[in-house]
Amino acid sequence: MRRYALAAGLLLATPLALSAQKLTPGVWTGTVSPPDGPTISATFDVRVRGDTTSITIRAEPGEFVLSDIKVSADRLTFTFSAGTTVRCTLMLRDDKSYSGDCTDDEGGKGVIVMNPPKAG
Repeated sequence: MRRYALAAGLLLATPLALSAQKLTPGVWTGTVSPPDGPTISATFDVRVRGDTTSITIRAEPGEFVLSDIKVSADRLTFTFSAGTTVRCTLMLRDDKSYSGDCTDDEGGKGVIVMNPPKAG
């Protein structure tokens, strides 16, 4: 009976652990590839306070504050405004970076790559 209680407890705790994933705070580096545009170097200012994550992208032509940020076990999703609403889903890679597609309201598709801060 104790074994079943332990297994049930682990199953119930797993979703909580997955939902509590956090990004490493600091300045991430990477690239932004807008629809029909060149790949641009970017930095991502990641801040974590409690359960709240905030991210600001800095890349030419400016700065973009992300909203609706959700961090799960294998992905990072968010939106931002760049003259149109852009929705992104980045997948966690083995090297702890994130990479994925972004789609704007007009059907344009871009790519963002985020590399974590160097341990140091």
